[in-house]
Amino acid sequence: MPLESRKQASRAVVLAASLSLSACSLHNVERDPVVPLAAPVPERFEELTTDGDTFTERWWTLFGADELTTLIDHALTDNLDIRRALARIRQAEAFVRTAESGRLPTLQAQAGAAGSRSVFDLGRLGVQSNEAANFNLGLGAAYEVDIWNRIGHGIDAATLDVQATREDLQALSLTLAGLISDTYLLAVGERALLDLLSAQEVSAAKVVELVELRFGQGLAAIVEVYQQRQQLATLRAQRPLSESRLAIFRHQLATLLGRPPSALSLADVRQLPSVPAPPRAGLPAEVLLRRPDVRASLLRVTAADHRVGSAIAAQYPALNLSASTGFQSPDLADLFERWVWGLAANLVAPLFDGGRRSAEVQRTEAVVNELVMAYGQTTLTALTEVESALAQESRQRQHIERLEDQLALANLGFAEAQSRYLNGLANYLEVLTAQRTLQQSEQTMLQARRQLLSFRVQLHRALGGTWMASASSSPATTAPSQSPPRGAEPARGIP
Repeated sequence: MPLESRKQASRAVVLAASLSLSACSLHNVERDPVVPLAAPVPERFEELTTDGDTFTERWWTLFGADELTTLIDHALTDNLDIRRALARIRQAEAFVRTAESGRLPTLQAQAGAAGSRSVFDLGRLGVQSNEAANFNLGLGAAYEVDIWNRIGHGIDAATLDVQATREDLQALSLTLAGLISDTYLLAVGERALLDLLSAQEVSAAKVVELVELRFGQGLAAIVEVYQQRQQLATLRAQRPLSESRLAIFRHQLATLLGRPPSALSLADVRQLPSVPAPPRAGLPAEVLLRRPDVRASLLRVTAADHRVGSAIAAQYPALNLSASTGFQSPDLADLFERWVWGLAANLVAPLFDGGRRSAEVQRTEAVVNELVMAYGQTTLTALTEVESALAQESRQRQHIERLEDQLALANLGFAEAQSRYLNGLANYLEVLTAQRTLQQSEQTMLQARRQLLSFRVQLHRALGGTWMASASSSPATTAPSQSPPRGAEPARGIP
């Protein structure tokens, strides 16, 4: 390459590098948007939870059911919704690589051959023809200098989208763990109910024998025999319904594990686990940081704000650099003897586009405002779910305490009614009523204990957490760190 040509090429490279390094942004991205609530985020929850156990990420292990832990571990790899979420992460990562390609020059190879023939009628001088050929082989490069950080904003937006998609996976995993835990405990509770029905049937059958014996001795009426047999039949009629529910719970678990309904067998666990000590919920601000749905919503707000920056930058001139080098000759044999090169810089400024670029800026700003409102709603939902779960568990414990008193009295009432009936001091209606009350109290107590476990699952889901490593086809993509949600101020959009 001639010396002068080398100098020109060097100056072009230095100019491009200088412009790239001095790229400026026309839009400041708000990384800590205000939560648009009508009142500030509270400093503490209404229900006092500071005396609970330390928050545990894999909370389902606290139930002491190894089968439940195994089911959840399998679901995190086999569940079809989880696998769909992983595919969405890979899509988002591909968009990042697409956006990053804008910061690199494009390089194209080209080769061509052309021929032409011109014929001229010169009258008396006759006909003259000219033939020409051209052969070329070379490389062409193009590069856009990101003066206004348009490309940079696009890369940041795509990167934040990846992080938001990963948070979606965390939220889905948390929901899945909650569904499996609740369904599994429902199945265990249904088996416990079947055992309770069996015990109640045995007790009712003994009373049938007693009434039949008294009827044989002329001490009871036939209607009393019929009433007690009816009570026993009522208990037996509940069994098919309970077995049906148990089958449905097993089918639901199989579906959550990505299997056909009949492809799952469960261990014959018939005793509900004890409820662990309540977790320490912490402060509302801490809970919001643990909630993957809140984190995802915040990431999407910031990503949308970066796209506002890209839309604004698109309104300003763009600097495009291009270079080419290669060989060109009319004779193929001499192709590599004739080297050519070229450098060009073009400054392209939009003058009139019918308002398209301005409308795109307005659209992206409206998207940011919409996502800010969605972020506020997600924050409000998260706080409401925690408060509700804490209140439900607290009141359910009080409810069980009252039921324990009721069950103890029902046992005493049934024993006393039997004694009075056998001694001829009461009619059989008292015994039947006391028996029904006791059986109903036993079933209600079992359902209340099962419901307490369900409320505990809801509490853990509401408290959030991050415990699943998202599978990815590429290394983790980093993006600007996000600040915790700020307390509510008057709602406003991001400029």
